[in-house]
Amino acid sequence: MLGIGVFWSIGGVFLTPTMKLYHTLLVLFVYLPALWLVISRPASLKQLLLERIEARLFLVLLVWAGLSLFWNGEPGEHLSRLKRLLLFCLLVCGWVLWARMSEQRLRGTMMVLGALNSLYSVAALLWLKPVFGRMSGFGGFLDNPNAAAYATGFVMLLALPLLPALRSWRIGWLLLQIPPLIYIGLCASRGTLLGLMVVALFYLVFLAGRRGRWIALLVLAAGAMLAWLEPTLLARGDSGRFELLQSAWPILKEHFWIGLGYGAGYELHLWGRPTDMDVHNFLMHTAMQYGVPALLVWCWLWVALGLQAWRARHTQLGLSVLLLWVFASVAMQFDVFSLWERTRAMWLMPWVVVLLGLSLKVPTNSTAAEQN
Repeated sequence: MLGIGVFWSIGGVFLTPTMKLYHTLLVLFVYLPALWLVISRPASLKQLLLERIEARLFLVLLVWAGLSLFWNGEPGEHLSRLKRLLLFCLLVCGWVLWARMSEQRLRGTMMVLGALNSLYSVAALLWLKPVFGRMSGFGGFLDNPNAAAYATGFVMLLALPLLPALRSWRIGWLLLQIPPLIYIGLCASRGTLLGLMVVALFYLVFLAGRRGRWIALLVLAAGAMLAWLEPTLLARGDSGRFELLQSAWPILKEHFWIGLGYGAGYELHLWGRPTDMDVHNFLMHTAMQYGVPALLVWCWLWVALGLQAWRARHTQLGLSVLLLWVFASVAMQFDVFSLWERTRAMWLMPWVVVLLGLSLKVPTNSTAAEQN
């Protein structure tokens, strides 16, 4: 049952028409099975905590977020936010324990998600029309161009290295990733496009594989062509991102050590006027809410995940996590991503990388036969 929940936690972002339905099915297929798995396998959970420093750092951040409720200035929300933290911890523990039980099963689930992503992109290209020159999704979580592009690009990168065992199927699998790439281009999300181009450049510089390098070159060429054919991509400027960052600095200085607290709001200025917009930068938002020491703990966790993915890069799943790690590292600097929020399209970016990263097991020389 938890396997359905693992699929739904990502695939539901594409499939659900309403957020309420998504979270209702999370309770049924994720939280309840995860609770049973955590209770029935305490030794596996203990082993995970002993083996992976990232899991211990995750718990440090979780506890700190809970403590920060004491000074976040919103006492009426304490119980609901504490419940959200506990459910999130349950999701992470159950998800990772299930994934570590069988890497082959996890890889198969991710391949189904890749096929779903391609079908969703084809349907969007056939039946949706651009609004103000940009594509969106069918509603739900993907009701705006940025969310649709981030989610589609994320799952595309997740699926791309997971080539089928039969060589005759591999070309077809690669061709399946073309519709998502076209759809992302029509969404015109600059954060997504920049993230994909950085991933392609990273692959060219640091990773071997002639086939992969050809794909990376094609992605870079497609990005350059899109920027040339659609000058509005660059003409939109920074959309006020730099001004939002400037406006956030005084708040960060005032709450340098412990932050505003989990869920606390803040007021920034954009184009000379007050706004309740998010700062649109994951690192700054994290520092403002939880303090700079908490941000450093997050950075430690994130770097440790990247190193783990690098060590496992010769496996298909390891390469997927590494590409997602690079993509997320770029994308989180430009849009509304944050810790501990309710699961939605933007939730994919930091946390699915963490979930998959904690699921990785570094192969030994004798077991690293699964080459990309």
